[in-house]
Amino acid sequence: MRRPLLACVLFGVVLGCGGPPDPVPPPPPPPAPSAPSSATAPVPKAAEWDPVAYRAAVTSTLEVLFQTMPTWATSVGEHDFDDQWPDLTKKGEDAVAADFVSRAAALRTIAKAAPESADPKDANTDHPKLDALLLADRLDAVAARTRIIKPYERDPSAVLGLVGHGVSSITSHPYAPLHARMNALDTRLSRVPDLLTAARARVSEPTRASLENLALVAGGLAKLLRSDLVRPSAKAVDGDAPLAARLAKHSEEAAKAIDAYAKDVAKAFPVAKAENRSIGKAGLETLMQLFEGVTDSSADVRKMGEAEIARLTAELDALVKESGKPGESRAQFIERLTKTGTVAPGQVLDAYRTANKGVEAWMRTNKFATVPWKDVALEIVESPPHLRGVSFASMNTAGALDAHLSTARFEVNAPDAKTPKAARDALLAFHAKGATENISIHEAIPGHYLQILWQRRSPSTVRKLVWASTFGEGWAHYCEQALLEAGYVGEDKVRGRAFYLRSALQRATRVVVDVGVNDGSLTLEAAAKQLEEHAMLRPEAAKIEARRALLWPANMFSYTYGKLKILALREKVKARDGAKFDLVAFHDRMLALGAVPIRYVGPTALGIAEQ
Repeated sequence: MRRPLLACVLFGVVLGCGGPPDPVPPPPPPPAPSAPSSATAPVPKAAEWDPVAYRAAVTSTLEVLFQTMPTWATSVGEHDFDDQWPDLTKKGEDAVAADFVSRAAALRTIAKAAPESADPKDANTDHPKLDALLLADRLDAVAARTRIIKPYERDPSAVLGLVGHGVSSITSHPYAPLHARMNALDTRLSRVPDLLTAARARVSEPTRASLENLALVAGGLAKLLRSDLVRPSAKAVDGDAPLAARLAKHSEEAAKAIDAYAKDVAKAFPVAKAENRSIGKAGLETLMQLFEGVTDSSADVRKMGEAEIARLTAELDALVKESGKPGESRAQFIERLTKTGTVAPGQVLDAYRTANKGVEAWMRTNKFATVPWKDVALEIVESPPHLRGVSFASMNTAGALDAHLSTARFEVNAPDAKTPKAARDALLAFHAKGATENISIHEAIPGHYLQILWQRRSPSTVRKLVWASTFGEGWAHYCEQALLEAGYVGEDKVRGRAFYLRSALQRATRVVVDVGVNDGSLTLEAAAKQLEEHAMLRPEAAKIEARRALLWPANMFSYTYGKLKILALREKVKARDGAKFDLVAFHDRMLALGAVPIRYVGPTALGIAEQ
């Protein structure tokens, strides 16, 4: 999983590494075809193509996005707003939404006249029509999300995710000297109490899932703000003792404000009395279309997930029959492999380091996709506190506009001594040997990290920044299957295959859960039961998954949906190219386009008609 929060879910945090000392060769060509600024970009007539006006409109829009989403700006490498937070007042949010809708309409007018392809020197993109539509959809999606999801009315944990991201986007990657970054962080921290006051004024109908998540993340986030990460010594910040003192003061004030905010919300809205609510079928389909370009009905998407559950279950049953013990059920088979592969709590990160090393070794010696190895700078670390309640593992890399960096953080939700026993056991089961290899494939290389290494080299600024889950998550999940098909075995063939199938069943069940809890046909409890039954997750792990579907609607379906679309594209290209089919070229062409909604990949990158 890439690290989503408000801005990340909306635009995708571009988490790549730096400039190309070891450049990725270009893929072979396809066979065939605060409040926003009041300034508006010039809009050409629909019958004209004006590259100058096009660049002006896109640049103006991106500048407003950076201004109104400052933590997202930091994460993608635009650092003029590193000391700021977004305006969380209802008035401010409404002003942003109205401006975004207006800009989206202007971009759609531009898209009508824009050519499919162009010289990047003229328009800062090779696909101007696609980019204008992508940006317009994302602007409309932001506005629709505030209307449909109502995140600050219904999710009091959303602001804590914002704070966590605002801190980690400054501390995670050395885009500037520590002194400069800590100066910005100090100002940002000093404004946390006011940010929480604005957020608290918005909370009116919190869901049970959001209140549970608030309880999970508040203490850890406050602890983070009291840690050395945000309280460096004076020596570490070039001897600036006043800055070190201000950081200590403001981080403590921010931590206390978080503690007080969480207690106040919990008192005003007891979790036992709270209910979960869906956004409804129409709202879900709107988000799926604007964020991911999905034109299928949510019912058809759910049927796709159900069919994949049936297919994968049959594969797992065949593996159990071949490699399991006599009379062993699929659940017993997975449980046995889990118990024999569980590592001690303090060894989880080392287990991932070993697994990732093995995957990288295979990628270096086999033909799968082009990897810029000199750029790779991966660190495996614990997940930050604000993601512990909704994530098992995630990828956090430096921003696309920070072209000099090549850092990436593979974040793992590893239990510690204070993790409750049920949650600890569930996490350790999830991180069993064999599963660690599959998760490494997904998160690092050839999954998210490789995809983002390619994305940051795009000639299009828009496609460096926009990230659609149907390709981004679809690609990472596809890699789990495709690497096995290409010959990757790992430490143990049976264990690796079993945990891939369990993971794939989890992703397929997510489709049913994402649609069900958000269209109202499934309760969170029923969704968790489905994850326990079909994906064989422990109850605590299943709760994390189900909760995520309610907090981040129209995201979890994308893994399986995108994987299946990529597999279908691969078969079409194979059928067309016959003996000339080149797997590396197929992968490289897709990766070069960026993480656009999967519907655009075939016609734009592969010469295949839209699916």
